This record gives sequence, C-alpha cells and structure tokens, in this order.
Amino acid sequence: MLHNNACRANLFVFSTWWFIADILHKIQKYQVLLSRDLMCGLTNLPYEVLANVADNLSFDDIFSLGRASKDFLFLLTEERICKSFVQNKIKFSNEARTAVKNGGGNARALRIAAKRRDALATAYPFTVVTIGFCDAYIYRKGILCYTLDDRVRILDLHRSAQEELVVSIPGLLTEALSNIGDNSTGTFKCLYYSDGILSCLYDASEEDSPAWLIAFHIKSKRILVTHELESTDKIFVRHNSRHLYYGTHSELGTDGYKKWVIYGYEYKTRKWYDHKVHLPDMVGSEIGSTICFELYKDSFYALSNQTSFEVEEIDWTSFYHCIRFPLNSPCKALLEKTENKSMWRRQHQEGPIDDRWTSLRLDEDETTGELRIIEARKEWYLGSSKSQRTYYTTDIIFPELVKDDVELGLLPDASPQDPNFVLPTTSSWVSAVSSDQTTSAEASSSAAADSGMDSSSSAAITASTSSTAAPDPDEQDISELPNIPLLRLLRKDDHPHHINAPDRRPERTHPGNDGSTQPTHTLAKSRIRTYHASCSTFLDLVDDPHPDDWQGKQRLRLRAGTRKLGPPLRDASGLIRGPDPDLNVALEEMYKVPPIAYWPKAQDLLQPNEHVDAVYKLMNPPTHLGNVEGTADERSFIYVTGGCDQPKALIFVGFDPSINLAGVKQWGGISKKHKGVGEGPHINGRATGYNSSSGSGGFQEGDEWQEGGAYVDVGEAHRTVSIDFKGKGREATGISGPVVHVTSGYSNVNAYECTATSDRGGSGHRGWLWRESAMYRDIGIGLYFGIDREKQNSGEVF
Repeated sequence: MLHNNACRANLFVFSTWWFIADILHKIQKYQVLLSRDLMCGLTNLPYEVLANVADNLSFDDIFSLGRASKDFLFLLTEERICKSFVQNKIKFSNEARTAVKNGGGNARALRIAAKRRDALATAYPFTVVTIGFCDAYIYRKGILCYTLDDRVRILDLHRSAQEELVVSIPGLLTEALSNIGDNSTGTFKCLYYSDGILSCLYDASEEDSPAWLIAFHIKSKRILVTHELESTDKIFVRHNSRHLYYGTHSELGTDGYKKWVIYGYEYKTRKWYDHKVHLPDMVGSEIGSTICFELYKDSFYALSNQTSFEVEEIDWTSFYHCIRFPLNSPCKALLEKTENKSMWRRQHQEGPIDDRWTSLRLDEDETTGELRIIEARKEWYLGSSKSQRTYYTTDIIFPELVKDDVELGLLPDASPQDPNFVLPTTSSWVSAVSSDQTTSAEASSSAAADSGMDSSSSAAITASTSSTAAPDPDEQDISELPNIPLLRLLRKDDHPHHINAPDRRPERTHPGNDGSTQPTHTLAKSRIRTYHASCSTFLDLVDDPHPDDWQGKQRLRLRAGTRKLGPPLRDASGLIRGPDPDLNVALEEMYKVPPIAYWPKAQDLLQPNEHVDAVYKLMNPPTHLGNVEGTADERSFIYVTGGCDQPKALIFVGFDPSINLAGVKQWGGISKKHKGVGEGPHINGRATGYNSSSGSGGFQEGDEWQEGGAYVDVGEAHRTVSIDFKGKGREATGISGPVVHVTSGYSNVNAYECTATSDRGGSGHRGWLWRESAMYRDIGIGLYFGIDREKQNSGEVF
C-alpha cells in the first residue's frame, strides 16, 4: 500500500515536471506571459508539491517560472525555498558562497546569479566604466592591479570599492631589497594576485644581474617573500593564503628541449621546499594556449593539450595530460598523473586546427565544484571548407590510488621521520610572521644557492610516466593501431598514439559560427574571446568598424552566441527518446540557437543616436584608440586601449547587477558637463595623490580570493627603475633610503616631485602603501544600464 502510494506520488511529480517543462519551452519560444487559462493548472497545485517540482528543474528554468506569473513570485523571494535552489543548483558560484558567508541572502543571490547569466547570454552588461589609466595591469576575480608611473594601484571592483590601495614601487623595492647594491636599473611588473597577496617581479637590467620575486600581504604590509631567481623564462606565479608556487620554462632536457620546473614556498615556516618539481612530460610552453597551471583545493594542477615535443608524421589521437600534487608536500610519491585512455582530446582525422585561436584553461563547475577543462579550438572539421570555433568541456579523471600508496608510512619522500616533511595545518600563518618587517623580509630572502634548490643538491621530483600505472604510449603494441596502408610507413623512431575515439557528448560540445553568418571577425579583430559554461555562451569583445566608415576606425562591441536547451525529444509515438548518435544532428535537435547578439546596437553614421553614441565613445575613448588587450572572469572583463607612447585607458564591463560603482550615471541622462578623457584631477591619467584616511567604502578582503578561479596571463609593459643613493647629509623629502627614479616606456618621474614619498599638508602618507580615492571617482565617466533593462522588460515581473 505504502509502495503504491509512493509510486503514484512520484508519477504525479514526474508528470507535473514535464508539464512545466513544456510551459517553459513556450515561454522561451514566444517570449510572452502565460495566459490565465494555461496557468490555472499550476496555480492550483499545493505549495509543497510545486516547490518539490521546482527542485527538479534547472536553475534557469526556476527563474523563468518565477518570472512567468505573480503566483510563482514566491520561488524568487522566499528565503527558505531560494536557499534550497541556490545551495543545490549553484552551490559553488560566487553568489552562493557569499550567501553562506553572510548567513543569508539566498533570494538575492538567486536573482543576481540569474541576471548575471542573462546579461552574459544577451551581451547586455549592467555597467561600463572608465576605471583609470595604466601602463600595465593584471585582473583576477574582480581584483584589479594596475601600474601607473611609479605606483601599483589595487582596486576591488566586484565589491564596488570607492578607495584603492596604492603601492609605491620605489618604496616597495627599498623595503624588500635592502641589499640591492649596484643593481640600480631594471624592469618591474605584477605577476599574480590572490588572497590579499600580490606577487611581483623585479629584474635588474645589468648583465649578469639577478632578478627577484617579491610577494607581500597588502593588508598587513608584510613582505612575505623576497627570492633571487635563477631564471625568469616564461615565469608564472600561483599562490593562496598558505603557499606560493612559481615555475619557469628553463630546465634543458637531454632531448634538447626546455622543460617546466616548479618551486614551492610555505609562508608559515618561511622556507622553500627542498625539492623542485620537474615536469619533463608536460609539453607546451604558451600559458593559456598549450599549457596552464592552477591551485585548487590544496593541490597544484598542471594541464597540457600537447602530446610530444616533436611533430609525429604518423599519428591518430591527441590527449590531455594533467598532473597534480599536494601543496604542503611536493614529493614524487604523492604526484598523480592522468592516463591517456581517460583523457581523450581529439582524433587528427577530425581536421586541421588553427592554433592561433586555441585557448586552454581550468574551470570550476558552479554546480558540482569539480575542476574541468575548457578548450577552444578553431577547426576545419572533417575537412570542411569553413573553419569553426568550438568549445569543448572535459572532466579530469585521475586513476584511483591503491590503498598502500596513500599511507604515509610507505612513502619514502614524505614520511613523518623526514625533517623536510610538512604536516597539513589550519593555523594562521600571519601570527608566525615577525612584527619586524625588515627582519621578515631578510629571513625570507634567499638566493637559489642558499635555499638548497640547485639541481646538484636537491632531489628532483620528476613527473614521468613511470610514476603512475599509466601505459607508456611509446611502448604501444602495433596491433592496436588501425590496419591501414599508412601503417607500412611506420618507422622505428615513430611514436604514434591511438585509441578508439569515444562519442562526443552534445552537452560538452558547443560549436560557434562557421562563417556562414555575417559579419565575421578575424583574430586581429577579436580582442577578447571567452566562454561561460554556466550559461553556455561565447562572449567576445570585437573591433567591428562601421561598414560605412571608410577610415575603419576602432569600434569595440560585445558579441555573444548562446544556446538554450530545447524541449524533451520524442519519437514518432510520442515517447521520450535520447539524442541522435550523430553529433551534428544531436546538437541541432537538442538546442535552440538564437541569432548572434551585438551590443551596443548598430546605428546610422549620418543620423547617430545621441545615447548610443555615448556608449560607443565610452568603450572607444577618442583620444585612446588601438592596442586593445583584455582579461575576463566569470562576471566581468577589463580591457585597455590607447597608444604605445601614453598610458592606456582602462575600461571595465560588468555583468553583475550587484556591482554599484560610485558616481556611475544612468544611461540616457548623461550630463554635457562631464569631463572628458585626459581632463580633471587625473590629467592624462596621472594621479593627484589624493589621500583618504577614511576606511569607508575602501578595499575589503573576503570571498574574492576563493581558490579555483580562472586566470589568463596578459603580456605587460615593462617599467625601468633606476635607484640612486642620496648624498650624506642631504635633506630628505620622503621615506628614508635611496632616491628612486622610475622610467617606463611612457614618461620619467623624479622621486622628489612624486607624491608617493612626500608628506603633503601634514596629512600625507608615510611608507610604501596607503589608501587613495579610486581613480574612477575623479574621472567620473561611466554608465549603468539596469533601469533601462527594467523598462524594456516592463511586461514581466522582474
């Protein structure tokens, strides 16, 4: 009896779920409100039943249902129901994590996440702002670090900070490198930011002069690492609140090819690990294209999409190669490597690839929290005459460890008796740092020879195929290769790879425009290319000059291509069926693909719309055109534009409705008294040095440093720094130490005239780090499009 009642209840919920799915499909197809007759069946359902049915819908369908009628508004406003949706559907999104940290606000988090996804899919941002001017920048998870003159400015955009932290580059070098000696000139650039820690590189320009890696905590102003580097070849840095790892492409292998080598440092013990990790089998030298590195859940990950250093004339299959090891114990015994059979990438017969368009990154799934591979490839698929950019999503599968392999007692490189073994700890490292900053910097400063990290005295950890149970492709049985005439040309020194290709899954394959839809954009005109798996959307920043503009002036626009899951597939008898085995057919029948969306909308040059023209001028400052570069994260992107002989304009485009930057005007009400680019307090982007002692609206620390975020390396402009020591008895105008002249590719600045080291009006800033009003507040050029969006959707509840 109970069993029959349960079956009837499940059948009722299942049938109601399909009924709602059909309704949601009609909403997406016709974009109209549901009629009262159509809604009466749902509104009569008991509250608990409807909530149970909604639990089985996707996140986007829940939001569509809540917007369909006022009767379902409770799905988007009641905290208890929204908590179930947010913490189950998008548990690992920034919105869900913020709600958990704040102890509530799940209804607001649901609406913000849904609006963010919709803004990305429609290429319709909420905010566009001129943030400032810079010589170079890095951007990660909403934290912008940009250099201008002799300063690094740090701004938290996701938290809508009204103040930014300012770091004096001369002061930082004086504090960190007390033994700089005669290395008075060099280049300075920011490398990485995470968990309130900024890592930088100072490379002396004199021949045979050293280079230093410097990392400091911005809130406590503590120099955490000052390390003399052996090499800076393709250097990268990844760190969290406990460990710092950096790598260089500098180890020369026996085959004559350069290999990656990784070094690790622990903040608490203030020591470098004795072992450096060699990656001889990780092929690829271009970060973000052929290889990428990330820290995720206390492990270091390295991923490559290349199989061999040399071109194999006879080959069939390409694989992903991924390794990981724990951050607190980088030893050979704990290093894991994926197997080829689990990490299939593509068959070469699928067609040639235009490698210039290839991008590779590791991304955290908002629903499961698992790390996955997202790769973009532009291919002439199956010999087609048209090339097509496609995004592929792949799970990372490591072989299961044997129980004996994970017992520390059986690991010679990580035994408790090993003096270099470091146990995991949850205690804060900040308390272990000396209160004396200079002493701390000197204690952490070390040359490669002193740290015991040279190849002759340290045990190399080699991520070779012998460290796992994976079969070596070089020893593959020839009987496994296809029996085709080409096999007769196989030579002894060839190393072909082959497995039977698994079927591609439509939900993990997202093809873009194949060029049949105009307009098309070349690589040079596609300035930023991103993919957002949460809403299945390509989002690009393209330079799309107006067709009637004979000069072809820069006109940056957003370009988005998305897809929506269609209704359930049915056979001729009306029963639910699976997708077609053919990938192209399955993609066509499973997904509804709307036309490519552009923003801002096109306009007539002879009769331009005043308000649309204002958006174009904001995105394309007339005095700062050309040399566009950019970086994106999951809810915004930033790009620079401008000439090479001047600071570039820094433009922020935000898709998160919760980002509310001070002074941003509502679109359509722009005042004609607005200062233009190059006017106002920051003349040509030069800071006035406004000092604020108030902490309100300033820089904050929090969820923006969660691990697992995507990071894209950006080539940065070099800055030349020269240091001259003052004469004895000479009057000082700022911090004690050498007078520093900073020379970039744009201008020369005298330290005596620079506010970075002066005390102005008795309320100035002493030291090398302080707060200032954010530069975008002085510039005052930005637009908000939220209210306009509500006007366009006035027929809907939200």
